[in-house]
Amino acid sequence: MIIESSQNQSFKNAVSLKNKKFRDESGLFLVEGQKQVLEISKEWNIKQLFVSSAYNGKLIENTDTFEVSEKIFDKLSSTPAPQGIAAVVEKKHYDTEKILKKTGLFIVLENIQDPGNVGTIIRSADAFGAKAVFVSKGSADIYSAKTIRSTMGSLFHIPVIDEADIAKTLAAMKENKISIYAASLKGKKALKNCAFSQKSAILIGNEAKGLESQTQSMADTLFKIEMPGKAESLNAAIAASIAMYEITAKTINS
Repeated sequence: MIIESSQNQSFKNAVSLKNKKFRDESGLFLVEGQKQVLEISKEWNIKQLFVSSAYNGKLIENTDTFEVSEKIFDKLSSTPAPQGIAAVVEKKHYDTEKILKKTGLFIVLENIQDPGNVGTIIRSADAFGAKAVFVSKGSADIYSAKTIRSTMGSLFHIPVIDEADIAKTLAAMKENKISIYAASLKGKKALKNCAFSQKSAILIGNEAKGLESQTQSMADTLFKIEMPGKAESLNAAIAASIAMYEITAKTINS
């Protein structure tokens, strides 16, 4: 049977997930596009799959799949050129206590409000082998369509903890002997001169205001990225990626 009415209850529920309020209430979110959907690992619970009647790509086995007419499929999409496939997925919850016992790199984002920045940082964290990304309350929703697209599937590769309480997260990191490095214009130490430990966390703050003073005070080291050019600052995602590269290069070769 093909769903041809936008009033179909399953279809309406899926469309409602474009709204953060309904994502929060249901504990579900929507993933669009073939690449993104096929990147979802088996550790995630895919509740439903919706495909347009014109879709002829890969599907996911053992998943409730609904065929939707081309006429209404666009309502599921947040992009001007839908790829004809979308999945309703259950949000994932992680045991942060267990995660923080690992050796490696951790990323903490405070009030990063642009979903493109949040998604790109998650993607970079995945690329550089980070153990987890903690995204604070007040940051962009990691389950929004734009954030998910920006992660290019990396949301499903590494733990990403949203709505994190920064103070509690940093306190827990200190208990687990994780060294905390904060990107700050007040930093006296150049990033290239930092000696990173095998258990390290990088703090990245708001695009315009940077880190809160209380957050900076909890860091072990404030660092700055030296910029010989005329630009006053770097995009948050670029700064985070540079820091991840530097720390990864030093810890791998140490």
